[in-house]
Amino acid sequence: MQGYGRMAPSSSSFQPSAGATALTASRNAHPTTRLDSFMKHTDPGFQNAEAPTQGDRFIRKMATYGQVRPSVSFISESRVARPMKETSAIDMSNLPQHAMDPRGDPREGTFEIPPPPEKVDDSFIAMYKNHSLMLPSERYKEHLKMKAGHQKWKEERDAVFRYRKRMQVLERKHPEGILGVDGPTHPDTILYRDRHEQLAQQAELKAQHAEGRFAHLHAQNVSDDAVAHRNFGTDPNWERSKDIAIQRKKVDPEAHPFRFLDTHERLFPKYTPVWDPERAAALRSHEVRDKKHNIVNGADNSMSYAVALPWEEIQRQAVEKRMAEIESRKMRSQSANEI
Repeated sequence: MQGYGRMAPSSSSFQPSAGATALTASRNAHPTTRLDSFMKHTDPGFQNAEAPTQGDRFIRKMATYGQVRPSVSFISESRVARPMKETSAIDMSNLPQHAMDPRGDPREGTFEIPPPPEKVDDSFIAMYKNHSLMLPSERYKEHLKMKAGHQKWKEERDAVFRYRKRMQVLERKHPEGILGVDGPTHPDTILYRDRHEQLAQQAELKAQHAEGRFAHLHAQNVSDDAVAHRNFGTDPNWERSKDIAIQRKKVDPEAHPFRFLDTHERLFPKYTPVWDPERAAALRSHEVRDKKHNIVNGADNSMSYAVALPWEEIQRQAVEKRMAEIESRKMRSQSANEI
């Protein structure tokens, strides 16, 4: 009809907004997740400034949102590692700058903040509670004492407040020290004594950690000379198997002479012992498990391992005994002649 305006479009042609779509899609999600989805679909400040990429190849890009400018290091520096310079440091440090270190300036230690009294005197308050009868002159003298005590109390209290305030200003405004005068790195500092002790303890702990780290890294990276083929082919003048970095048996020519014999010495020994009492005692001790008694009747099972000596040894001992008797007889005859 021409007398009426334009008709409203039907509901079938209605296009929902991006925010409504985001809220509808995340209807059953957590409120935080719904808000994040809504902001990323509606607010340009939360939207990615880069267009989505297609394909199966990864492209290195910077994730920027809204009107965020790329950093200088991202657009100006390459992906190559930065070179190490003399002014660079491996780790960060909370020490004051080098200009605050002691340099022998004559002004060092001249600035000081006098400490306040240890205890503020408030003994004048007890005079207010004095209600006894007094003469006017006595009351006047007490009044003067109370007035002087109150004035002294105010001065001492102000000194405490001023000292605390000056120390706070010094710690907050000048935490690294006073140039050429005092600072935490000065060994004899009074104003920065607490900070100096903290830095000293920190340096000690850091030195202990560095020492332990060095020892650990050395133990992890060390290699034996035999494994690394150092001085290969040269004579190290060591004992046999000493250059091999493994657990080895005791190799001592005196304690184990049999291990150092060649084939001829083993087959044709120069001395073949017939009887060894010590070896016999050791073998019997192993057999009876070092028991000193008989396991059946409990009697003593000790045994003597002495055997007859060879005929040559018996003859030698007899000759020595005979010669000793002849010598003693001569000595007796000579003493008798002298008498």
